Amino acid sequence: MKFVGFKLIFIIALSLMGSVVNSEETSDFKLPTNFKPISYELNVTTYLEDKFVFEGVVGIRMTCVEATDTIVLHSTSLNIDTKSVVLANGGENVIPVSSVSFDPDKEFMHVKSTVNFKPCDEFVLTISFTGNLTDDLVGYYRSSYVDKESNQTRWLAITYFEPLGARRAFPCLDEPVYKAIFKIRLSHKKGLTSISNMKFMNQINCPSNSDYVVDEFEESPPMSTYLVVYMVSDFVYTEANSENDQVNYRIICKKDLANQTEFAINLGPKALKYHEEYFDEKFPLHKQDMAAIPDFSSRSMENWGLATFQESGLLMDLDVTVIDDVYEIAHLIIHELAHQWFGGIVTMKWWTGLWLNEGFAEYAGFRGVDFLFPESKYFQVENVKNFLLVLDQDSLQSAHPLAVAIGKPDEIAPISADPITFAKGPILLHMINTFLGENTFKQGVRNYIHKYKFSNAEQDDLWCSLTEEAHRQGTLDKNLTVKQIMDTWTLQTGYPVLNVIRDYSAGTVTLSQERYLSIKSNGTDNKTCWWIPITMTTSGDFNQTNPTFWLNCENNNLTTPLAKDNEWVIYNMQMTVLFRVFYDTQNWMGIICTLNDPTKYETIPTLNRVQLILDSLSFSQVGDMDYEITFQLLKYLKHEKEYTPWFAALSGLVMIDDLLKRTPNHAVFQKNMRDMLSCMYSKYRNMDEKVNGYENIQLQNLVIYRACDYQTKDCIQRVLDLFRKWMKSSDPDNNNILPKELKDTIRVRAIQYGGEEEWNFLWERYQRSKSEKNDIIYALGCTSIESLLLRFLNWSLDETIIPRKFVSILLYSVTTNEAGFLVAKEFLYCKIADIYEYYQRQGDSLGKYVDYIASQMKTKEELEEFKSFIIKSSCYFKEPDVVINQITETIQRNIDWTSKFYNKIVPY
Repeated sequence: MKFVGFKLIFIIALSLMGSVVNSEETSDFKLPTNFKPISYELNVTTYLEDKFVFEGVVGIRMTCVEATDTIVLHSTSLNIDTKSVVLANGGENVIPVSSVSFDPDKEFMHVKSTVNFKPCDEFVLTISFTGNLTDDLVGYYRSSYVDKESNQTRWLAITYFEPLGARRAFPCLDEPVYKAIFKIRLSHKKGLTSISNMKFMNQINCPSNSDYVVDEFEESPPMSTYLVVYMVSDFVYTEANSENDQVNYRIICKKDLANQTEFAINLGPKALKYHEEYFDEKFPLHKQDMAAIPDFSSRSMENWGLATFQESGLLMDLDVTVIDDVYEIAHLIIHELAHQWFGGIVTMKWWTGLWLNEGFAEYAGFRGVDFLFPESKYFQVENVKNFLLVLDQDSLQSAHPLAVAIGKPDEIAPISADPITFAKGPILLHMINTFLGENTFKQGVRNYIHKYKFSNAEQDDLWCSLTEEAHRQGTLDKNLTVKQIMDTWTLQTGYPVLNVIRDYSAGTVTLSQERYLSIKSNGTDNKTCWWIPITMTTSGDFNQTNPTFWLNCENNNLTTPLAKDNEWVIYNMQMTVLFRVFYDTQNWMGIICTLNDPTKYETIPTLNRVQLILDSLSFSQVGDMDYEITFQLLKYLKHEKEYTPWFAALSGLVMIDDLLKRTPNHAVFQKNMRDMLSCMYSKYRNMDEKVNGYENIQLQNLVIYRACDYQTKDCIQRVLDLFRKWMKSSDPDNNNILPKELKDTIRVRAIQYGGEEEWNFLWERYQRSKSEKNDIIYALGCTSIESLLLRFLNWSLDETIIPRKFVSILLYSVTTNEAGFLVAKEFLYCKIADIYEYYQRQGDSLGKYVDYIASQMKTKEELEEFKSFIIKSSCYFKEPDVVINQITETIQRNIDWTSKFYNKIVPY
């Protein structure tokens, strides 16, 4: 699965919010271990258009592990005739079933026998079932689209099973550890087609219905239920000229979008080959499909042999797609294909391992884009964005460990939707790669895949494989293990700050660590410490990323020699490890002197410039360092040419901008920001001039976006002129005259500073758009006209106007809009019942709405008002106390900053 990819602004906002999951891993909601499945024979008939139901029969061959008289499996939202449940010994001798019962809370189905099952005995449990094809986007559900040629609604049925959806489609042992072989047959109406995980074998006429056919698919290798997939539709297939003749690669989508498959069909086989070589393991299936679904709750899903995507996550019109989306789609494809190994071939035992499953797919996705598009520097850019997000979110008291203990089923969804799950993992894996070395890391991963192929594993198994290889190659001390190191990073909450205190007279430096918190607690957190690989330089050699020593709990106050005449020392070469670095003032001033020299600043590499910016802004934010020092450092940006340092700086300054909104000092801050951006903006102000290169395009977008946001008059006028020129064009949908790479920025700022005419024009473009609806929704939420914002929020409760999948981006856009905050807050207060009723099927959409609003609040009065609202509306929240704790921490951080720095920040 891939967490929904967010644009720059969404990433920044998420980094300012916390998430809370408190649990201890229990077995109460896990299946008993008396049985394990061997294979499933699954027969499903799908009825579309007339009654939207499915019916089926599943035969589960299983073996007894511990003596019992009861089989327990999962089933929910299914209709099961208990009299049809049949239990047979070896498929021949029927064993009487004494009772069939259900536990709705645990979603268990109990089949009790009249005899005791003995260990090693095999049985076949056969169950008939029916269910509704709902529009819930989970389980086996229905979706639709309007055919362009006939203008008729076409229906399809598709599964989405991660994490707990398979039990909604057929009775099964719905936990990742219970891998089994699947033999699937799908019955459907003639004229439609079906696909599943495995390769199609043959089709026969349905014996009981002459209008229906039965499709049979190959038997699968052992796999987990959440990776099972099947679909019935009238979609078309585009087949690749595969570089691997043994694997048939196809893109599957609506007929009218088939002309947008070229990029994916060319990239997929190359990505498969890349992963085969990286993992040193051939792709085990005979085909790999990728399907674009009109209504899909996740950005993408890695079902084995048939990955599914939102249409905008897989398809693209090469003539209009911007480079940012090109690389994001490439990343999604490579991410999901990496899952075919890291998730498909080797699967986590339980959802506590979700971070590793997703983290490795993300890491492989970033690396894969860099490999297949070497000019992109995609890994560096995305790694910086991940650092920004994790450094902020993980600094909250309410943060949670990366490996979260999962006790109840409803605790899985918040983790699977948590950005930390996807962002922190790649950072830590890159750290391991760096301190072990590329060769050791890669071979250790290969050993892990080979050892646990077609089975289940957990993070300790990977740590063991990496340790064994590191000891064999001599890249890790024999007395040290990867588990010893990584448990401190995955099982503990947060990350450290490395305190660097120099004694200039003695020629020494003392290093110590503590947890970094954005809101200071009453006492120092001495309970947590990390194994930190220490790299440093005083000479400008930043390429030495192998640690010279480790800082840990046993040597947490370490003094080492350092020459007296060194102007400065910098730790964490190439920003490879997740920690902040706090220097003494004299060291900061030495660094600032080098940065502000246009002939020397590049001697400090890009990623270390990024970390210096992020750390200085954060230390100033919590009061550990004067903002005056930070702003002296940021003056160097007048000669900075690269994207990631500008991204780091402007992202950090967004927090200040947000907290000054709706205050008298906001205008003064905006003027200072216009001054900071003036040189860079003058370079990019000609928006019609084409810029080449991924990072340069990103930088152009960032500078123009922010220059307009900070009310640079020239920028606003140029944006409005271009947008209005587009409005006057004869065919605005097919002839978008906006500069291709700047169209998102121009749309957002034109709506912000334009009027109702501009808004209505863009709304019409949204209705006709094929691939840009998400981006247009965001732009429409940026208007400054309150009546339009209120109307837009009301429309978010009507799926016939705005589909549910756009709800989150709409709420975020309106809530964080300066003009929209009060509108969004009052809308929540007045419409909480309607919002809850409408969004409850969307998981945590209400929680996100609350987070978005809380992140904008900054006074004690607002905090008390919001807490009172949550208490009064507690029936709409699963854990109101947790929500209150979370918003209190977020708002209190804003209150503390405002009380300390509001009158100091502007005169810089």
